[in-house]
Amino acid sequence: MRFLGDPGLRAPCAEVTAFDADLALLIEDMYATMYAAHGVGLAANQIGVGLRVFVFDCPDDEDHRHLGHVVNPRLAEADGVTVRGPEGCLSLPGIEAGTPATTVR
Repeated sequence: MRFLGDPGLRAPCAEVTAFDADLALLIEDMYATMYAAHGVGLAANQIGVGLRVFVFDCPDDEDHRHLGHVVNPRLAEADGVTVRGPEGCLSLPGIEAGTPATTVR
């Protein structure tokens, strides 16, 4: 796990170009690492892999579980529900901050 101050957390991540067994193994490893750290989301650069990959396993406000992974995500503006609440980061253990507004589609 990489923590605050690690230069790998600030470096841009590379786009994934090979959708193969190595990527599947990376995603499995990311889930195992996230669960071991008691997290609900993890980016590849948090474990020292500079690729644009993210895994998540978290409940919503109605306790429905959302499980998945995202490869080569891009930020986009979208309509949807505004969610407010605390947010933490496995690379910043023990620190939590409120999110002003997140639009979920």
